[in-house]
Amino acid sequence: MQNKRILKVLLILIILILICSALFFIPYQKNFIFIDSETNEIAARVPVIEDRFKIRYTHSIHLSDVIESYRLDDEGQLVMTELEYEDFNIGMPSNAGEGERFVEKDGKYFIKDMKRKLPEFRLLVGDVDAELAFLFAGKELDLKKSLERGKIYTFRAKRLSIYQQLEGVNIYE
Repeated sequence: MQNKRILKVLLILIILILICSALFFIPYQKNFIFIDSETNEIAARVPVIEDRFKIRYTHSIHLSDVIESYRLDDEGQLVMTELEYEDFNIGMPSNAGEGERFVEKDGKYFIKDMKRKLPEFRLLVGDVDAELAFLFAGKELDLKKSLERGKIYTFRAKRLSIYQQLEGVNIYE
């Protein structure tokens, strides 16, 4: 009788340990992640608390700000929704694509109504003193302070387990 009770307790304990272990490794929380292209490891992450974000950078030739606006769709893909810039020269579009609108306002140019889907994109953190910021949920995160200069990162949205969230730095905190 005593042995049966001990076996039941052990069985329940083993099941609880397995459930807790599984929860530790099952991806559940969506994050924006920056993956080091050389090591394929998560270098930094930002928990997704809203589905829209922007990346602002200083254009290397024009030395003016460029702002790319994105959102996450229902499948977790990145969708570029708008582009804002100040100069037409090298590397910047001079018109909108099909289904998009080109707008000029207050000395700035906008391409609006963009629906360009991307599973991910590459981001070079240049080794120059030019701005590179991740604008999200009312915060401006300086990527040059969080990521290593001169490196390329793959940026995407992905669900991470508790274990995976131990990798990289949460730059939103």
